[in-house]
This record gives sequence, C-alpha cells and structure tokens, in this order.
Amino acid sequence: MFTNGRDCDIKKGMKTRYFLTALVVFFCLAVWADDSAELDRLKKSVVEIGRLGFKRDVPVRYLDRSQLKSYIERLFESDYPDELAAKEEEVIYWMGFTTEKIALKPLRKKIILENVGGMYNEKTKELLAVEEFRSIDMLNAPALAHELRHAIQDQHFHLAALFGDLSDFDDRKLAVLAAVEGDATLVMIRQLGFDPELIGEAFSPENVLSFSAMAGAQTLSSAPDIIKYQLLMPYLEGMKFSRAVFKDRKWKGLNQVLSRQPLSSEQILHPQKYLARENPQAVFTGFRPSRGELLHDGVIGEYYLNVLLKNGPEIADAAAGWGGDRFSLYRHGDSRLLLWEAHWDTAADCSRFRADFQKFLEKKFHAVFQNSQTHGRPFSAGSGAAGYFFLHQDNARLFYARSNDRTQINELISGGIYD
Repeated sequence: MFTNGRDCDIKKGMKTRYFLTALVVFFCLAVWADDSAELDRLKKSVVEIGRLGFKRDVPVRYLDRSQLKSYIERLFESDYPDELAAKEEEVIYWMGFTTEKIALKPLRKKIILENVGGMYNEKTKELLAVEEFRSIDMLNAPALAHELRHAIQDQHFHLAALFGDLSDFDDRKLAVLAAVEGDATLVMIRQLGFDPELIGEAFSPENVLSFSAMAGAQTLSSAPDIIKYQLLMPYLEGMKFSRAVFKDRKWKGLNQVLSRQPLSSEQILHPQKYLARENPQAVFTGFRPSRGELLHDGVIGEYYLNVLLKNGPEIADAAAGWGGDRFSLYRHGDSRLLLWEAHWDTAADCSRFRADFQKFLEKKFHAVFQNSQTHGRPFSAGSGAAGYFFLHQDNARLFYARSNDRTQINELISGGIYD
C-alpha cells in the first residue's frame, strides 16, 4: 500500500477561480499505465466497484517531470490569484488560526510541487502523469483508480460547478471536497482489496503527517495546522463520511451524494445529520461598521473551529453543537475588523464553546478580558498586543469581533448591536 513517497498523487481543480483539493501523501503515485489492455481492465474495475460508469473515455497524457512541474506552476498562478490568496491570509490571521500573517500563496505552491506526480484535469478531461511511469502494477493501480473515479464524478456531476467560487477555507467548500475525495478514496481502498471498515487508524492525520515527513514532504508536515488540515480533511474525514453513507445506503445512495452534496463539515463529521437532512442554519450579521469595505466573508464551520481550538496532537470535538456561522472581514486603510457570529444547537453548547474560545484568545494572544454591559446587554472585551477582542453571548448565539482599531470596537460596543 505504501511506496517510497517520491511521487505522491495530487489533484488540483481547473476553473476560473482557484481551488486546491486535498493531498494525502501516503497514497503515492509509483507508476502510471501505458498498456491499453491493463488500463481498460482498471477502468472496468473502477466502474464495477463504484457502480457508476464512464460516459466517455478518459485519455492519459504523459509529461516529463520538468514539464509537469511547469504545467502545475502555470495552473497555480492562473487559478490562485494574488488577490484571493491575500484575502485568505487575512481571514486565517484575524480569526486566530495563526499568530502572524503567513505568506500563504508560496507556502501552498511549495507543498504542491513537493508532492506532484499526476492529476485529473477538469478542463481538458484527461489524466496527466509523469512520463517515466508507463506500466500498471499493484502499487500504482489504486492511485490511478482514485483519479479515474474523479473522471467519472466529473462526467456525471461537473465537479467545477459543485465547488463554485468559494474560498478553500470556507466550510461549504470543504464539505464538497470531502464528499468528492472521500468517495474516490473509498473506491481506491476497495480496489486494493481492503475492507474500508478495517482501515481504522491508518487514516489518522497523525499517521499521514508522520509518513509525509519520512517521504520527504517536509513542508506539509511543518505547515500551520490550518494549512495541513485543510489539505488532509477531505481525504480522511471524507472517507469516513463516504463509508458511513455506503453502510447505510450502499452504492446507490453514495452515488447520489454529489447530486445533493453536503452543505457543511458538520454533515461530514456527523454523517447521520446529512442522512437526516439536518442542514446548517443561515446566519446573517446585522452590524455594519461606519467605515471600510467588505474584504471577505464566508463560513468557518465545525471542522475549522475544531482545528482552531486544537490543543495537542489530536483534533477534538471542540465545536460540537455547531449550528451555523458567518464571518465578515472589513478593511479601512490599515485597519481591519472581523465580525463572526455563530449559532449553536443549545445554549449549553454555546456557553461551552464561548468559555473555551475565550481561554484560547487569552492564551494565544495574551488578551486580557473584562466583563461589562451596555444597553443592558453583557459582553466581554479584551485587548493585547494583537489588538482588541469582543465576545457577546445571547442564549445559543455567539458574537465575536476583533480589530486592530480601538475606534471600531468602541463603535460596536456603544451601538449595542451585537448581531
């Protein structure tokens, strides 16, 4: 199942706006097929396993290593513009995933190029592979099966349309990525002849990151949590989600998932919520600052909140009870104002997260909070070297703001409108 880690499988969506699908570094691309008979047999196997057929043939095109690297670099530059990378950098920092702003675009580019071996191109509808890998064997067949399943998905469900124009760090996109990658990973595991129910701890983030370090993918293993778990989650949690849907509804049900894709990472982490059609709540923040323009907005979601409050090597269920959220980031010159509102299933869920979140802010940013109230509404306000912080809970709703501009926080507090 494991190779020497030299040429790992990575997929990158091709569309007007950039998206990066997940990377699991221990599913490595050792060799690819040139023998048409072997390739045809593998295609038939993928169809038989997944109970979904090709609508048209999928050609394989070969590039040498330097050509493939250049190809990926050009795609990266065109599909991940500086403007989008800058917005994502801002959200990652202001939400608290990092203590400093990171150079996101070069970091993600380096991770890709360390692990490139092949890809399915959604624009040209072909598989691309490294030139020297031209014969199928027991090691590379699963990786190729994974890519062929993506081709089938694309032919039936038009993957680019499913992802839309959302940020890679938006919960709604993460959920779709998990459904897509989890499905293809399940097919791959079955192509190997393994029972997905018995895989267990092999699909833990710790094992994957440990193997990635041994395989030479040092940038991935040393990246900030938000970066590496954004890449790993769709494979790892996505496979568990697909496994749960398959167990309940077999291939017929699993093959219907992308026609009714999950709407949140909560549905991925808790497949019964997807099966019961328990959708996230829509959240709309009413407060608008008097100055500044909207720079970025979106949904953080349960999984990213779990990563945010991660304490130690494992990701716990810190955001259990999440019901929906929305963030908005405003810019006025050098000033930034992040507004985030989250709704929870119960007031107890909200209170638990609020307490843990405040402790997180106090520890990570050395923020000192004081309790107060205005217009009869209680809140906690904090400050530190990283700026100004604000928390307000109303039953099962939590409102959070952060800014580097004291005037903006004071405007929010004096207005008494915390939603």
